[in-house]
Amino acid sequence: MHKPLPPAANRPRALLRRLLAALCALAALGAALYLGTRALEASARREEPRGDLTARFTPAPTVLWQGASYAPRKRLTSLLLLGVDRPSDAAQSATPYRNGGQADFLMLLVVDHEQKRITPIQIDRDTLAQVTTLGVLGNVTGMRSMQICLSHGFGDGGITSAALTRDAVQRLLLGADVSFTLAMNLDGIAVLNDVLGGVPVTLLDDFTALDPAMRQGVTLTLRGKQAEYFVRNRRGIGVGTNASRTVRQQVYWQGLSDALAAYMARNGGADALDALLDTLQPYLVTDIPRGRLINEAWRAREYTRSAPVQPQGTYALDADGFVAFTPDADSLMRLVMDTFFSQVP
Repeated sequence: MHKPLPPAANRPRALLRRLLAALCALAALGAALYLGTRALEASARREEPRGDLTARFTPAPTVLWQGASYAPRKRLTSLLLLGVDRPSDAAQSATPYRNGGQADFLMLLVVDHEQKRITPIQIDRDTLAQVTTLGVLGNVTGMRSMQICLSHGFGDGGITSAALTRDAVQRLLLGADVSFTLAMNLDGIAVLNDVLGGVPVTLLDDFTALDPAMRQGVTLTLRGKQAEYFVRNRRGIGVGTNASRTVRQQVYWQGLSDALAAYMARNGGADALDALLDTLQPYLVTDIPRGRLINEAWRAREYTRSAPVQPQGTYALDADGFVAFTPDADSLMRLVMDTFFSQVP
């Protein structure tokens, strides 16, 4: 039988009592859940205390070499500079992933903020390295041993090409980290040279076939296309080898470094770098943020700048008749250890 309804006058009171009872039940349930959650959190904190700093004091991994232990250097920034033999306005070909241009100039700047030192590692463009190859559709087709300059040719001349060259350089240097890349097309050489006020050099070879003023034995401040001739041309210049061109590139690099330091000193410091990057923007491809690049250059402006270093090795003709440079394994290992590692007790 159905329970009789209360008199009409008492119905609001009965409804109110039921509502209050339901609210009390919900409140009790919420309190129980809250207390249970707090208990679980307290248990978790007991099992894994917050603020544990033990990992910070874990010794860094070490490498044993020639009977001594070495640890990776801290606070390093490495920037791979590439000079690409391709104008910035080069038209795309029918195979865009094979049109990146060769990297005729490769130099890895290793900035050690702890030692306040900059070490330029120059890599001969003909150095044999393991290079990732791309198909005509941009797909990875494998890895081959070839001259490292060819790594930039796979890709469109942009970030993809630079990344492939960075990977090849990292493999060549036994896994050493390359933080960023900065590539400049060949028509940017004269622009950079002239913005900095020119670079003085002594000509050990005769360049008069390109410019009558560039006679052997003359010391002059390079202007405009003269800078490109000096660092890029090799056929018909001296012995015509890339090894001799590499020597000229090292000479030019040291003069360029001095010119950049003088440019910053006379033009307002870090702001001058920002203006320089504006001028060079059409010729550059880079993955380093502009602010980071300016800050790194400004911090390192008074660091000790070593002369460019490079591994020893041998030159020979490859199967296709092109010159190839094979680094000496011991020389390469020593270069990596000296630059990226420090001896520990």
